[in-house]
Amino acid sequence: MDLFKHQNAEIKLSLEKEGDLPIIAQICEALGNETRLKILKILQRAPHLQTLQSLSKELNIPKTTLLHHLNVMEKANIVGVTYKSNNKTTVRFFGRDARSLFVNFYYNEEEAVKEERETQELGIGQFVDFFGESFGFCTETDDYSFMVEKCFSPQRYGAQLIWTNRGIITYYFNNNTPRYHNVTELSLSLEICSEAPYFDNEQKSDITFWINGKEITTHVCQGDYGDRRGLLTPTWWGSHNTQYGKLVTLTVTNEGVFLNGAKAHSKVTLKDLNLARGNKTVVQFGNKDTTEHPGGFNIFGKAFGDYPQNIKLTFKYKN
Repeated sequence: MDLFKHQNAEIKLSLEKEGDLPIIAQICEALGNETRLKILKILQRAPHLQTLQSLSKELNIPKTTLLHHLNVMEKANIVGVTYKSNNKTTVRFFGRDARSLFVNFYYNEEEAVKEERETQELGIGQFVDFFGESFGFCTETDDYSFMVEKCFSPQRYGAQLIWTNRGIITYYFNNNTPRYHNVTELSLSLEICSEAPYFDNEQKSDITFWINGKEITTHVCQGDYGDRRGLLTPTWWGSHNTQYGKLVTLTVTNEGVFLNGAKAHSKVTLKDLNLARGNKTVVQFGNKDTTEHPGGFNIFGKAFGDYPQNIKLTFKYKN
């Protein structure tokens, strides 16, 4: 229920989503009383906040009875409480939290088992945050080596290769699908390798992944690959530099975390990611300060390396 608290929210719920059932029941209980509906009508009027005393007077009911109704509505996040203090005392004010409610009662078991996929693809330069010891990138035609302080240069949006000898980078993906559908699997896919001066096929790097702030698992990159040219790497890019990476796929389900199809040493499951909260899915990866192999990383776009793709995030869901 905290999903809607203090957001003046437009609540959308469905019988299809198992987690919505107790929320629907609680809201229906809170609305299933004429006095509580009258309270909501009063709270629509300016100044939109009422004291216990003012509500009791207008409704002509005892404060104890009124407080019971307000407690039921507060638990359902329909009404919120604000405290205001003056020199003498602290006064409680009650206001509306939820603005509207839509409950989808249509539910077909046969249709519900059908699973669909939504894939989002972000260019590697579309990061929203970076911190680390060094930073550089190049586009399909130009090489931009910048200090970390200049990593947000507008040219970054055209990046096809990003490198750092140690750092953590953050991307935001849309989360409309998990907000309105029953997601059964999340999958993250990107081409990545370690980072060394020029290249070093033996350079290891521990790359940790986080989703919505939850540490998922750590992948050990086995090298910074330059022994051959990348299949997509532009001809102008020097052969003495990093050429390609490995495609890494991270999958989270209700059964746990899988790294390139193998079960990872992680206790995280899909429900731990709180995918329906907020307005985005936050993906981060990079080197932790305490890692054994802080070997940096290279990220490859669809015009560099071996794989014609950017960073992909896929939601598998029941429609």
